[in-house]
Amino acid sequence: MKEASSTLPGFSGTSAALGVALGASLASMLALLVLVIRGSWLASGAVAGWAAGLACAALLMTLLTAVLGLQALRRAQRNAAQVRASLDEAIAALPASVEIFDASDRLVAFNPQLLQIYPHMQAEIKVGVRFEDLVRKSISRGCVPGAVGREEEWLAERMAARQLRSLASAEPILQHLQLPSDRWIRVYERPLQSGGTIGVRMDVSDLVREQQRLAASKAHLMAFVRATPNGVLTLDADGHVLELNPAAEALFGFSAAELQGSHIDLLFGLWAGERLNPVALLGRPQELSARHRDGQDLTLQLSVAEVKTETTHRFVCIITDLSERKRHETELKEVNALLARQSVTDGLTGVGNRRSFDQLLQQEWQRSARHAHPLACIMVDIDHFKLFNDRYGHVAGDDCLRRVAELLRACAGRSSDAVCRYGGEEFVILLAECDLAEAQVVAQRCLDSVRLAAIPHEAAPMRRHISLSIGVAACVADTETTGLRLLERADAALYAAKQGGRARMVSSELAA
Repeated sequence: MKEASSTLPGFSGTSAALGVALGASLASMLALLVLVIRGSWLASGAVAGWAAGLACAALLMTLLTAVLGLQALRRAQRNAAQVRASLDEAIAALPASVEIFDASDRLVAFNPQLLQIYPHMQAEIKVGVRFEDLVRKSISRGCVPGAVGREEEWLAERMAARQLRSLASAEPILQHLQLPSDRWIRVYERPLQSGGTIGVRMDVSDLVREQQRLAASKAHLMAFVRATPNGVLTLDADGHVLELNPAAEALFGFSAAELQGSHIDLLFGLWAGERLNPVALLGRPQELSARHRDGQDLTLQLSVAEVKTETTHRFVCIITDLSERKRHETELKEVNALLARQSVTDGLTGVGNRRSFDQLLQQEWQRSARHAHPLACIMVDIDHFKLFNDRYGHVAGDDCLRRVAELLRACAGRSSDAVCRYGGEEFVILLAECDLAEAQVVAQRCLDSVRLAAIPHEAAPMRRHISLSIGVAACVADTETTGLRLLERADAALYAAKQGGRARMVSSELAA
Protein backbone atom coordinates (compact mmCIF):
# COMPACT_ATOMS: atom_id res chain seq x y z
CA MET A 1 0.00 0.00 0.00
CA LYS A 2 1.48 3.26 -1.12
CA GLU A 3 1.90 5.92 1.56
CA ALA A 4 3.88 9.07 2.47
CA SER A 5 6.42 7.24 4.76
CA SER A 6 7.10 3.63 5.62
CA THR A 7 8.43 4.31 9.17
CA LEU A 8 6.39 3.46 12.22
CA PRO A 9 6.21 6.55 14.53
CA GLY A 10 5.27 4.57 17.64
CA PHE A 11 8.27 2.32 17.50
CA SER A 12 10.76 5.12 16.66
CA GLY A 13 9.52 7.15 19.63
CA THR A 14 9.90 4.18 21.94
CA SER A 15 13.46 3.58 20.69
CA ALA A 16 14.44 7.21 21.33
CA ALA A 17 13.01 7.13 24.87
CA LEU A 18 14.81 3.91 25.65
CA GLY A 19 18.11 5.43 24.43
CA VAL A 20 17.63 8.49 26.65
CA ALA A 21 16.86 6.29 29.70
CA LEU A 22 19.93 4.11 29.12
CA GLY A 23 22.10 7.19 28.72
CA ALA A 24 20.81 8.63 31.99
CA SER A 25 21.39 5.33 33.83
CA LEU A 26 24.92 5.09 32.56
CA ALA A 27 25.63 8.68 33.57
CA SER A 28 24.29 7.99 37.06
CA MET A 29 26.41 4.87 37.44
CA LEU A 30 29.52 6.68 36.30
CA ALA A 31 28.83 9.53 38.75
CA LEU A 32 28.41 7.01 41.58
CA LEU A 33 31.62 5.33 40.64
CA VAL A 34 33.50 8.63 40.66
CA LEU A 35 32.12 9.50 44.09
CA VAL A 36 33.06 6.12 45.39
CA ILE A 37 36.59 6.41 44.08
CA ARG A 38 36.96 9.95 45.48
CA GLY A 39 35.50 8.82 48.77
CA SER A 40 37.93 5.97 48.95
CA TRP A 41 40.69 8.51 49.82
CA LEU A 42 38.81 9.33 52.95
CA ALA A 43 37.48 5.88 53.88
CA SER A 44 39.25 2.77 54.92
CA GLY A 45 40.66 0.48 52.28
CA ALA A 46 38.08 -2.32 52.91
CA VAL A 47 35.08 -0.05 52.71
CA ALA A 48 36.40 1.64 49.62
CA GLY A 49 36.90 -1.68 47.87
CA TRP A 50 33.42 -2.83 48.74
CA ALA A 51 31.84 0.38 47.41
CA ALA A 52 33.84 0.22 44.21
CA GLY A 53 32.70 -3.35 43.60
CA LEU A 54 29.09 -2.42 44.18
CA ALA A 55 29.31 0.46 41.72
CA CYS A 56 30.81 -1.78 39.06
CA ALA A 57 28.09 -4.39 39.58
CA ALA A 58 25.37 -1.75 39.24
CA LEU A 59 27.00 -0.47 36.07
CA LEU A 60 27.11 -3.98 34.59
CA MET A 61 23.45 -4.61 35.46
CA THR A 62 22.48 -1.37 33.79
CA LEU A 63 24.40 -2.27 30.67
CA LEU A 64 22.82 -5.75 30.59
CA THR A 65 19.31 -4.28 30.97
CA ALA A 66 20.01 -1.86 28.15
CA VAL A 67 21.24 -4.62 25.84
CA LEU A 68 18.22 -6.85 26.57
CA GLY A 69 15.87 -3.89 26.08
CA LEU A 70 17.42 -3.07 22.72
CA GLN A 71 17.10 -6.69 21.60
CA ALA A 72 13.42 -6.78 22.63
CA LEU A 73 12.86 -3.51 20.78
CA ARG A 74 14.40 -4.86 17.60
CA ARG A 75 12.24 -8.00 17.78
CA ALA A 76 9.11 -5.86 18.27
CA GLN A 77 10.11 -3.71 15.30
CA ARG A 78 10.65 -6.79 13.13
CA ASN A 79 7.25 -8.23 14.19
CA ALA A 80 5.57 -4.92 13.53
CA ALA A 81 7.21 -4.73 10.13
CA GLN A 82 5.98 -8.25 9.33
CA VAL A 83 2.46 -7.39 10.46
CA ARG A 84 2.57 -4.19 8.43
CA ALA A 85 3.81 -6.09 5.39
CA SER A 86 1.07 -8.68 5.79
CA LEU A 87 -1.50 -5.91 6.18
CA ASP A 88 -0.22 -4.13 3.08
CA GLU A 89 -0.24 -7.40 1.15
CA ALA A 90 -3.82 -8.17 2.27
CA ILE A 91 -5.04 -4.70 1.36
CA ALA A 92 -3.28 -4.92 -2.00
CA ALA A 93 -4.96 -8.28 -2.66
CA LEU A 94 -8.47 -6.98 -1.93
CA PRO A 95 -10.82 -6.87 -4.96
CA ALA A 96 -11.87 -3.41 -3.78
CA SER A 97 -9.77 -0.29 -3.69
CA VAL A 98 -8.82 1.27 -0.35
CA GLU A 99 -7.87 4.93 0.08
CA ILE A 100 -7.04 6.98 3.15
CA PHE A 101 -7.28 10.76 3.35
CA ASP A 102 -5.99 12.83 6.28
CA ALA A 103 -7.86 15.53 8.17
CA SER A 104 -7.00 17.99 5.40
CA ASP A 105 -8.61 15.65 2.88
CA ARG A 106 -5.27 14.84 1.26
CA LEU A 107 -4.45 11.36 0.06
CA VAL A 108 -1.98 9.60 2.38
CA ALA A 109 -2.29 5.94 1.29
CA PHE A 110 -4.01 3.75 -1.31
CA ASN A 111 -3.79 0.27 -2.82
CA PRO A 112 -3.23 -0.66 -6.51
CA GLN A 113 -6.92 -1.37 -7.14
CA LEU A 114 -7.64 2.35 -7.04
CA LEU A 115 -5.50 2.80 -10.15
CA GLN A 116 -7.26 -0.15 -11.83
CA ILE A 117 -10.66 1.41 -11.23
CA TYR A 118 -9.49 4.84 -12.43
CA PRO A 119 -6.77 4.07 -15.02
CA HIS A 120 -7.37 7.45 -16.69
CA MET A 121 -6.33 9.12 -13.42
CA GLN A 122 -3.00 7.33 -12.81
CA ALA A 123 -0.99 10.52 -13.23
CA GLU A 124 -3.17 12.43 -10.75
CA ILE A 125 -3.61 9.75 -8.06
CA LYS A 126 -0.60 10.23 -5.80
CA VAL A 127 0.10 10.87 -2.16
CA GLY A 128 -0.67 14.42 -1.08
CA VAL A 129 -3.31 15.24 -3.70
CA ARG A 130 -6.59 16.72 -2.45
CA PHE A 131 -9.81 14.76 -2.90
CA GLU A 132 -11.59 17.74 -4.47
CA ASP A 133 -8.81 18.10 -7.08
CA LEU A 134 -9.20 14.45 -8.05
CA VAL A 135 -12.96 14.81 -8.46
CA ARG A 136 -12.61 18.02 -10.43
CA LYS A 137 -10.10 16.42 -12.81
CA SER A 138 -12.38 13.41 -13.38
CA ILE A 139 -15.31 15.73 -14.16
CA SER A 140 -13.24 17.80 -16.57
CA ARG A 141 -12.43 14.67 -18.56
CA GLY A 142 -16.12 13.77 -18.94
CA CYS A 143 -15.87 10.62 -16.89
CA VAL A 144 -18.98 11.35 -14.79
CA PRO A 145 -22.17 11.32 -16.95
CA GLY A 146 -24.27 12.83 -14.18
CA ALA A 147 -22.06 15.92 -14.04
CA VAL A 148 -22.21 16.81 -17.74
CA GLY A 149 -23.64 20.30 -18.13
CA ARG A 150 -23.75 20.95 -14.37
CA GLU A 151 -20.15 20.39 -13.33
CA GLU A 152 -19.88 22.87 -10.45
CA GLU A 153 -23.29 21.99 -9.07
CA TRP A 154 -22.48 18.27 -9.15
CA LEU A 155 -19.10 18.88 -7.49
CA ALA A 156 -20.73 20.86 -4.71
CA GLU A 157 -23.26 18.08 -4.13
CA ARG A 158 -20.50 15.46 -4.05
CA MET A 159 -18.43 17.40 -1.51
CA ALA A 160 -21.50 18.03 0.65
CA ALA A 161 -22.32 14.31 0.59
CA ARG A 162 -18.72 13.53 1.56
CA GLN A 163 -18.97 15.89 4.53
CA LEU A 164 -22.14 14.16 5.70
CA ARG A 165 -20.46 10.78 5.44
CA SER A 166 -17.54 12.11 7.45
CA LEU A 167 -19.89 12.92 10.31
CA ALA A 168 -21.92 9.74 10.50
CA SER A 169 -22.58 6.43 8.84
CA ALA A 170 -24.50 6.74 5.59
CA GLU A 171 -25.54 4.75 2.57
CA PRO A 172 -22.87 4.10 -0.07
CA ILE A 173 -22.68 6.11 -3.29
CA LEU A 174 -23.37 4.40 -6.63
CA GLN A 175 -21.12 6.16 -9.14
CA HIS A 176 -21.48 5.86 -12.91
CA LEU A 177 -18.28 6.16 -14.94
CA GLN A 178 -17.87 6.26 -18.70
CA LEU A 179 -14.09 6.21 -19.08
CA PRO A 180 -12.30 4.10 -20.01
CA SER A 181 -15.52 2.00 -20.26
CA ASP A 182 -19.07 2.15 -19.00
CA ARG A 183 -18.83 1.02 -15.37
CA TRP A 184 -20.59 1.36 -12.03
CA ILE A 185 -18.63 1.88 -8.80
CA ARG A 186 -20.05 1.58 -5.29
CA VAL A 187 -18.23 3.94 -2.90
CA TYR A 188 -18.17 3.50 0.89
CA GLU A 189 -16.76 6.40 2.93
CA ARG A 190 -16.31 6.37 6.70
CA PRO A 191 -14.67 8.85 9.11
CA LEU A 192 -11.50 8.02 11.08
CA GLN A 193 -10.76 9.02 14.69
CA SER A 194 -7.79 11.01 13.42
CA GLY A 195 -10.16 13.24 11.46
CA GLY A 196 -9.39 11.69 8.12
CA THR A 197 -11.54 9.55 5.86
CA ILE A 198 -11.18 6.00 4.63
CA GLY A 199 -12.84 5.04 1.37
CA VAL A 200 -13.56 1.64 -0.19
CA ARG A 201 -14.56 1.38 -3.85
CA MET A 202 -15.97 -1.73 -5.52
CA ASP A 203 -16.69 -2.34 -9.20
CA VAL A 204 -20.34 -3.50 -9.26
CA SER A 205 -20.89 -3.13 -13.00
CA ASP A 206 -21.98 -6.75 -13.45
CA LEU A 207 -24.40 -6.47 -10.55
CA VAL A 208 -25.87 -3.20 -11.81
CA ARG A 209 -26.24 -4.54 -15.36
CA GLU A 210 -27.98 -7.62 -13.99
CA GLN A 211 -30.29 -5.40 -11.95
CA GLN A 212 -30.98 -3.31 -15.03
CA ARG A 213 -31.70 -6.45 -17.03
CA LEU A 214 -34.04 -7.72 -14.32
CA ALA A 215 -35.71 -4.32 -14.11
CA ALA A 216 -36.22 -4.29 -17.88
CA SER A 217 -37.54 -7.84 -17.77
CA LYS A 218 -39.90 -6.91 -14.94
CA ALA A 219 -41.06 -3.84 -16.87
CA HIS A 220 -41.76 -5.98 -19.93
CA LEU A 221 -43.62 -8.51 -17.81
CA MET A 222 -45.69 -5.80 -16.12
CA ALA A 223 -46.49 -4.28 -19.52
CA PHE A 224 -47.65 -7.69 -20.73
CA VAL A 225 -49.69 -8.32 -17.59
CA ARG A 226 -51.36 -4.93 -17.87
CA ALA A 227 -52.03 -5.27 -21.59
CA THR A 228 -53.23 -8.88 -21.67
CA PRO A 229 -57.00 -9.36 -21.99
CA ASN A 230 -56.80 -12.21 -19.48
CA GLY A 231 -57.24 -11.50 -15.81
CA VAL A 232 -54.11 -12.05 -13.70
CA LEU A 233 -54.18 -12.46 -9.92
CA THR A 234 -51.27 -12.92 -7.52
CA LEU A 235 -52.15 -14.74 -4.30
CA ASP A 236 -50.22 -15.37 -1.11
CA ALA A 237 -49.76 -18.87 0.28
CA ASP A 238 -53.17 -18.71 2.01
CA GLY A 239 -55.10 -17.55 -1.06
CA HIS A 240 -55.36 -13.82 -0.35
CA VAL A 241 -55.16 -11.41 -3.28
CA LEU A 242 -51.90 -9.47 -3.45
CA GLU A 243 -52.07 -7.94 -6.93
CA LEU A 244 -54.34 -7.96 -9.97
CA ASN A 245 -54.20 -6.43 -13.41
CA PRO A 246 -56.73 -4.06 -15.05
CA ALA A 247 -58.34 -6.95 -16.96
CA ALA A 248 -59.16 -8.68 -13.66
CA GLU A 249 -60.61 -5.44 -12.30
CA ALA A 250 -62.87 -5.12 -15.34
CA LEU A 251 -63.76 -8.81 -15.24
CA PHE A 252 -65.11 -8.77 -11.69
CA GLY A 253 -66.07 -5.09 -11.40
CA PHE A 254 -63.91 -4.50 -8.30
CA SER A 255 -60.91 -2.19 -8.07
CA ALA A 256 -57.49 -3.45 -7.02
CA ALA A 257 -57.75 -1.58 -3.73
CA GLU A 258 -61.05 -3.34 -2.95
CA LEU A 259 -59.77 -6.84 -3.71
CA GLN A 260 -56.26 -6.66 -2.25
CA GLY A 261 -56.16 -8.67 0.97
CA SER A 262 -59.44 -10.47 0.19
CA HIS A 263 -59.57 -14.24 -0.09
CA ILE A 264 -60.14 -15.79 -3.49
CA ASP A 265 -63.42 -17.14 -2.09
CA LEU A 266 -64.87 -13.68 -2.65
CA LEU A 267 -64.49 -14.26 -6.39
CA PHE A 268 -65.03 -18.00 -6.79
CA GLY A 269 -65.61 -19.86 -3.54
CA LEU A 270 -69.00 -18.36 -2.70
CA TRP A 271 -70.38 -19.61 -6.02
CA ALA A 272 -68.50 -22.91 -5.90
CA GLY A 273 -70.12 -23.66 -2.54
CA GLU A 274 -66.85 -24.41 -0.75
CA ARG A 275 -63.70 -22.70 0.46
CA LEU A 276 -61.03 -22.70 -2.22
CA ASN A 277 -57.43 -23.73 -1.59
CA PRO A 278 -54.88 -22.49 -4.17
CA VAL A 279 -52.96 -25.75 -3.93
CA ALA A 280 -56.09 -27.68 -4.96
CA LEU A 281 -56.37 -25.51 -8.07
CA LEU A 282 -52.92 -26.47 -9.38
CA GLY A 283 -52.70 -28.64 -12.47
CA ARG A 284 -55.08 -28.58 -15.40
CA PRO A 285 -57.22 -25.47 -16.06
CA GLN A 286 -60.55 -25.55 -14.28
CA GLU A 287 -63.86 -24.08 -15.35
CA LEU A 288 -65.55 -22.19 -12.51
CA SER A 289 -68.60 -20.03 -12.11
CA ALA A 290 -68.32 -16.55 -10.70
CA ARG A 291 -70.35 -13.39 -10.60
CA HIS A 292 -69.67 -9.82 -11.63
CA ARG A 293 -70.21 -7.06 -9.14
CA ASP A 294 -73.44 -6.12 -10.94
CA GLY A 295 -74.78 -9.66 -10.54
CA GLN A 296 -74.01 -10.94 -14.02
CA ASP A 297 -73.09 -14.64 -14.03
CA LEU A 298 -69.64 -15.47 -15.37
CA THR A 299 -68.10 -18.67 -16.67
CA LEU A 300 -64.33 -18.53 -16.20
CA GLN A 301 -61.38 -20.77 -16.86
CA LEU A 302 -58.81 -20.64 -14.06
CA SER A 303 -55.19 -21.76 -14.45
CA VAL A 304 -52.99 -21.61 -11.32
CA ALA A 305 -49.19 -21.80 -11.14
CA GLU A 306 -47.10 -21.95 -7.96
CA VAL A 307 -44.07 -19.69 -7.46
CA LYS A 308 -41.95 -20.99 -4.60
CA THR A 309 -38.42 -19.90 -3.69
CA GLU A 310 -36.38 -19.75 -0.49
CA THR A 311 -37.99 -16.42 0.43
CA THR A 312 -41.23 -16.33 -1.57
CA HIS A 313 -44.35 -18.47 -1.84
CA ARG A 314 -46.96 -17.16 -4.25
CA PHE A 315 -49.64 -18.37 -6.63
CA VAL A 316 -50.30 -16.77 -10.01
CA CYS A 317 -53.80 -17.18 -11.47
CA ILE A 318 -54.59 -16.67 -15.16
CA ILE A 319 -58.31 -16.11 -15.73
CA THR A 320 -59.97 -16.49 -19.13
CA ASP A 321 -63.53 -15.27 -19.58
CA LEU A 322 -65.57 -18.03 -21.23
CA SER A 323 -68.93 -16.33 -20.66
CA GLU A 324 -69.39 -15.14 -24.23
CA ARG A 325 -68.25 -18.45 -25.65
CA LYS A 326 -70.60 -20.30 -23.32
CA ARG A 327 -73.49 -18.11 -24.45
CA HIS A 328 -72.61 -18.84 -28.06
CA GLU A 329 -72.39 -22.56 -27.28
CA THR A 330 -75.81 -22.46 -25.63
CA GLU A 331 -77.28 -20.57 -28.56
CA LEU A 332 -75.67 -23.04 -30.96
CA LYS A 333 -77.11 -25.98 -29.02
CA GLU A 334 -80.53 -24.40 -29.13
CA VAL A 335 -80.23 -23.77 -32.86
CA ASN A 336 -79.03 -27.31 -33.46
CA ALA A 337 -81.86 -28.67 -31.35
CA LEU A 338 -84.30 -26.54 -33.34
CA LEU A 339 -82.80 -27.77 -36.61
CA ALA A 340 -82.99 -31.33 -35.35
CA ARG A 341 -86.65 -30.86 -34.46
CA GLN A 342 -87.33 -29.20 -37.76
CA SER A 343 -85.67 -32.05 -39.62
CA VAL A 344 -88.19 -34.47 -38.12
CA THR A 345 -91.15 -32.08 -37.83
CA ASP A 346 -93.71 -31.22 -40.45
CA GLY A 347 -93.45 -27.48 -41.00
CA LEU A 348 -97.16 -27.00 -41.63
CA THR A 349 -98.84 -29.05 -38.92
CA GLY A 350 -96.13 -29.28 -36.24
CA VAL A 351 -96.40 -33.05 -35.93
CA GLY A 352 -93.66 -35.47 -37.00
CA ASN A 353 -92.82 -35.70 -40.69
CA ARG A 354 -92.30 -38.76 -42.91
CA ARG A 355 -88.60 -38.95 -41.94
CA SER A 356 -89.48 -38.94 -38.27
CA PHE A 357 -92.04 -41.71 -38.79
CA ASP A 358 -89.58 -43.91 -40.69
CA GLN A 359 -87.01 -43.60 -37.87
CA LEU A 360 -89.60 -44.27 -35.15
CA LEU A 361 -91.05 -47.26 -37.01
CA GLN A 362 -87.61 -48.87 -37.27
CA GLN A 363 -86.80 -48.21 -33.61
CA GLU A 364 -90.16 -49.42 -32.27
CA TRP A 365 -90.17 -52.48 -34.55
CA GLN A 366 -86.78 -53.55 -33.15
CA ARG A 367 -87.90 -52.90 -29.59
CA SER A 368 -91.12 -54.86 -30.15
CA ALA A 369 -89.14 -57.79 -31.53
CA ARG A 370 -86.67 -57.64 -28.63
CA HIS A 371 -89.29 -57.50 -25.84
CA ALA A 372 -92.22 -59.23 -27.59
CA HIS A 373 -94.45 -56.22 -27.06
CA PRO A 374 -97.30 -55.44 -29.46
CA LEU A 375 -97.00 -52.54 -31.88
CA ALA A 376 -99.93 -50.81 -33.60
CA CYS A 377 -100.14 -48.48 -36.60
CA ILE A 378 -103.08 -46.25 -37.54
CA MET A 379 -103.24 -44.79 -41.07
CA VAL A 380 -105.54 -41.75 -41.40
CA ASP A 381 -106.77 -40.05 -44.56
CA ILE A 382 -108.97 -36.92 -44.78
CA ASP A 383 -111.94 -37.75 -47.01
CA HIS A 384 -112.32 -35.76 -50.26
CA PHE A 385 -109.59 -33.30 -49.27
CA LYS A 386 -108.85 -32.35 -52.91
CA LEU A 387 -112.43 -31.16 -53.24
CA PHE A 388 -111.98 -29.18 -50.01
CA ASN A 389 -108.98 -27.38 -51.50
CA ASP A 390 -110.84 -26.71 -54.73
CA ARG A 391 -113.80 -25.30 -52.82
CA TYR A 392 -112.10 -23.28 -50.07
CA GLY A 393 -108.57 -22.70 -51.40
CA HIS A 394 -105.16 -23.88 -50.25
CA VAL A 395 -104.96 -21.49 -47.28
CA ALA A 396 -108.12 -22.96 -45.85
CA GLY A 397 -106.78 -26.40 -46.73
CA ASP A 398 -103.66 -25.74 -44.69
CA ASP A 399 -105.79 -24.60 -41.76
CA CYS A 400 -107.81 -27.79 -42.07
CA LEU A 401 -104.65 -29.93 -41.99
CA ARG A 402 -103.39 -28.11 -38.89
CA ARG A 403 -106.78 -28.55 -37.17
CA VAL A 404 -106.93 -32.29 -37.92
CA ALA A 405 -103.33 -32.73 -36.73
CA GLU A 406 -104.18 -31.08 -33.40
CA LEU A 407 -107.19 -33.37 -32.94
CA LEU A 408 -105.19 -36.51 -33.75
CA ARG A 409 -102.42 -35.48 -31.34
CA ALA A 410 -105.01 -34.97 -28.62
CA CYS A 411 -106.50 -38.42 -29.24
CA ALA A 412 -103.10 -40.13 -28.97
CA GLY A 413 -102.70 -39.19 -25.34
CA ARG A 414 -99.58 -41.10 -24.26
CA SER A 415 -96.16 -39.47 -24.47
CA SER A 416 -94.87 -42.52 -26.35
CA ASP A 417 -97.60 -42.23 -29.04
CA ALA A 418 -96.30 -40.59 -32.21
CA VAL A 419 -98.46 -38.64 -34.67
CA CYS A 420 -96.82 -37.92 -38.03
CA ARG A 421 -97.89 -36.45 -41.35
CA TYR A 422 -97.29 -39.19 -43.89
CA GLY A 423 -97.88 -37.07 -46.96
CA GLY A 424 -100.54 -34.76 -48.39
CA GLU A 425 -103.73 -35.31 -46.36
CA GLU A 426 -102.52 -38.60 -44.84
CA PHE A 427 -101.42 -39.01 -41.23
CA VAL A 428 -100.07 -42.00 -39.34
CA ILE A 429 -100.15 -42.81 -35.62
CA LEU A 430 -97.62 -45.24 -34.16
CA LEU A 431 -98.61 -46.81 -30.83
CA ALA A 432 -95.91 -48.69 -28.90
CA GLU A 433 -96.95 -51.53 -26.55
CA CYS A 434 -100.50 -51.33 -27.88
CA ASP A 435 -102.51 -54.26 -29.24
CA LEU A 436 -105.25 -54.15 -31.89
CA ALA A 437 -108.12 -53.60 -29.45
CA GLU A 438 -106.41 -50.65 -27.80
CA ALA A 439 -105.48 -49.22 -31.20
CA GLN A 440 -109.14 -49.48 -32.29
CA VAL A 441 -110.15 -47.40 -29.27
CA VAL A 442 -107.69 -44.67 -30.28
CA ALA A 443 -108.87 -44.82 -33.92
CA GLN A 444 -112.51 -44.51 -32.88
CA ARG A 445 -111.59 -41.57 -30.69
CA CYS A 446 -110.05 -39.89 -33.74
CA LEU A 447 -113.19 -40.46 -35.82
CA ASP A 448 -115.41 -39.04 -33.10
CA SER A 449 -113.14 -36.06 -32.41
CA VAL A 450 -113.08 -34.93 -36.03
CA ARG A 451 -116.81 -35.52 -36.39
CA LEU A 452 -117.54 -33.43 -33.30
CA ALA A 453 -115.23 -30.67 -34.57
CA ALA A 454 -117.66 -30.25 -37.48
CA ILE A 455 -115.20 -28.67 -39.88
CA PRO A 456 -117.36 -27.49 -42.82
CA HIS A 457 -116.90 -29.27 -46.20
CA GLU A 458 -119.66 -28.13 -48.57
CA ALA A 459 -117.95 -29.80 -51.53
CA ALA A 460 -118.16 -33.31 -50.03
CA PRO A 461 -120.43 -35.64 -52.05
CA MET A 462 -122.38 -37.05 -49.12
CA ARG A 463 -121.46 -35.32 -45.86
CA ARG A 464 -121.13 -31.59 -45.29
CA HIS A 465 -118.27 -31.86 -42.76
CA ILE A 466 -114.71 -33.18 -42.75
CA SER A 467 -114.51 -36.93 -42.07
CA LEU A 468 -111.72 -39.50 -41.81
CA SER A 469 -110.98 -42.91 -43.25
CA ILE A 470 -108.80 -45.02 -40.92
CA GLY A 471 -106.90 -48.27 -41.31
CA VAL A 472 -105.63 -50.03 -38.17
CA ALA A 473 -103.07 -52.82 -37.94
CA ALA A 474 -101.23 -54.39 -34.99
CA CYS A 475 -98.74 -57.18 -34.38
CA VAL A 476 -95.77 -58.37 -32.38
CA ALA A 477 -92.68 -57.71 -34.46
CA ASP A 478 -90.14 -60.34 -35.43
CA THR A 479 -86.56 -60.14 -36.54
CA GLU A 480 -87.22 -61.78 -39.89
CA THR A 481 -89.21 -58.83 -41.29
CA THR A 482 -89.27 -55.04 -41.07
CA GLY A 483 -91.78 -52.45 -39.98
CA LEU A 484 -92.91 -52.05 -43.60
CA ARG A 485 -94.98 -55.18 -43.10
CA LEU A 486 -97.05 -53.44 -40.41
CA LEU A 487 -97.34 -50.27 -42.49
CA GLU A 488 -98.53 -52.18 -45.55
CA ARG A 489 -101.27 -53.92 -43.53
CA ALA A 490 -102.45 -50.56 -42.06
CA ASP A 491 -102.44 -49.04 -45.56
CA ALA A 492 -104.47 -51.98 -46.89
CA ALA A 493 -106.99 -51.50 -44.08
CA LEU A 494 -107.18 -47.79 -44.96
CA TYR A 495 -107.88 -48.67 -48.58
CA ALA A 496 -110.64 -50.99 -47.42
CA ALA A 497 -112.16 -48.20 -45.31
CA LYS A 498 -112.27 -45.92 -48.34
CA GLN A 499 -113.77 -48.62 -50.49
CA GLY A 500 -116.35 -49.25 -47.82
CA GLY A 501 -117.75 -45.71 -48.01
CA ARG A 502 -115.25 -43.60 -46.02
CA ALA A 503 -115.82 -42.02 -42.59
CA ARG A 504 -115.04 -45.34 -40.97
CA MET A 505 -112.33 -47.57 -39.51
CA VAL A 506 -111.10 -50.95 -40.78
CA SER A 507 -108.77 -53.15 -38.74
CA SER A 508 -106.23 -55.83 -39.61
CA GLU A 509 -104.23 -57.98 -37.22
CA LEU A 510 -101.10 -59.70 -38.43
CA ALA A 511 -100.26 -63.17 -37.30
CA ALA A 512 -97.35 -63.39 -34.90
